[in-house]
Amino acid sequence: MTMRLFTFYLVFFVSLELYAEEHPYNFRNEVYDEYIKSVSLEINNNPAGFPLITLGSSQYLMLKFDDILDEQRVFYYRIIHCDKNWEPSGLREIEYITGFNDERLRNYDYSAGTRTQYFHYWQQFPNNNTKFKVSGNYLLVIYEDKIDYPVLSRRFVVSENKVDVNIKSTFPGDVANIRYKQELLVDINFDKFKMRNPVDEISLVMLQNENWNSQITAKPSFFSGSVLKFNRLKTFAWWGLTEYREFDTRMIRRLGRHVQSIERGKNNIDVLLVKDEPRRNKVHLNVFDFNGRFFIDNIELLSGTYVTDALDQFSDNIGNDQNITQSLRDSIITSISRRNVLLDGIYRAEDRNIKSDYTNVTFMLTDDLDHKGKDIYVLGAMNNWLPSEEFRMKYDEARDIYTTEAMLKQGYYNYYYGLVDEKGNIDYSTMEGSWNETENEYQVIVYYRGLGDIYDRVISFRTYNTNANLLNIR
Repeated sequence: MTMRLFTFYLVFFVSLELYAEEHPYNFRNEVYDEYIKSVSLEINNNPAGFPLITLGSSQYLMLKFDDILDEQRVFYYRIIHCDKNWEPSGLREIEYITGFNDERLRNYDYSAGTRTQYFHYWQQFPNNNTKFKVSGNYLLVIYEDKIDYPVLSRRFVVSENKVDVNIKSTFPGDVANIRYKQELLVDINFDKFKMRNPVDEISLVMLQNENWNSQITAKPSFFSGSVLKFNRLKTFAWWGLTEYREFDTRMIRRLGRHVQSIERGKNNIDVLLVKDEPRRNKVHLNVFDFNGRFFIDNIELLSGTYVTDALDQFSDNIGNDQNITQSLRDSIITSISRRNVLLDGIYRAEDRNIKSDYTNVTFMLTDDLDHKGKDIYVLGAMNNWLPSEEFRMKYDEARDIYTTEAMLKQGYYNYYYGLVDEKGNIDYSTMEGSWNETENEYQVIVYYRGLGDIYDRVISFRTYNTNANLLNIR
């Protein structure tokens, strides 16, 4: 047996073993411990970016979360390289990271001046102990004591800049829903990246507003010269939905946006939101939102600090219309606390993360329709777009409303109401409506696996915002 053939069989059987292995965690963004709250994975410490860094660059990811158990626990992290389908790849740890896995999380601080006591943890990636060797999909798992006890898992991507991606809006191929859907066309220029069979070796994944549950995967239609075309109608098409609902609990001494009342007790803070209604029959309003995201902040304690305002930067980047800026953006942004700088990178907690308190937020919704066994959930980045009991709306017959209470840290939040059936399928348009004019972000990830390669590389990434390219459909 030749050395090449032996290597092939070795990799093949190792891959089979990895795929057959049962894992105590899922390969998606999820929290497994009821005491773990406010999980985020921010690029360059900014909550307005998709968790992707460029291989070999100075970019970094910052994981942040709280443990409200109010006792110090020992947490570790493990990083797993995955293929484009979010299964373990055939690579060994030594092949995709420099340094060590299963390192302890050593950066933590205790909450300061809050009614709910908690430990705040944070960890930068890459760091002195762990660096990335190759591009691709990665899963970060945080666990207590041993991997059999995971507390959270989080997806992120490491990319190479090898090909150029061009994206443009087009009229939806679903003519019956031309006013309610959004559709995109993609071209990839691989002039500087040689491939033997581009149609077979390239695949593309696109997300709507960083939500992996919205993922659409496609292969190229054809290529001409050095340009790959993804132009089959109805391929990259989504319901446009509408701008996200919002609420603002960065203040507890006065009411923020969409907050009806706040009761401050000795040991807790109760927040009652303004009653919501379905928006399926409403006209579209082009208002500023954060595209489903959230960020933690406490204006009243941190108003004197200064650095980068996350919402301000986000709004500038997407180039909101001036009319929107005057009427809505200013009302949100002018009161936002400037974020603290981490003095030395990773060894000091930001004040906003240890001085923001937890609140019991009550959602209320009126709806006259019978949804025939489907449950209504509050969904957004705050709960990884995953239905959970805490965010399931329960019908209150006495008041004729749906309601639920969730424990959320002070901050600014976006959310939708979604209908979930017995199979777990989520329908947003019935509760939220849908419009082609809605401002949405789309993330494009380009995967490459050449002949003989044993893992999927990520060779390009781009974010596209519809705000500058709204289709003028009447």
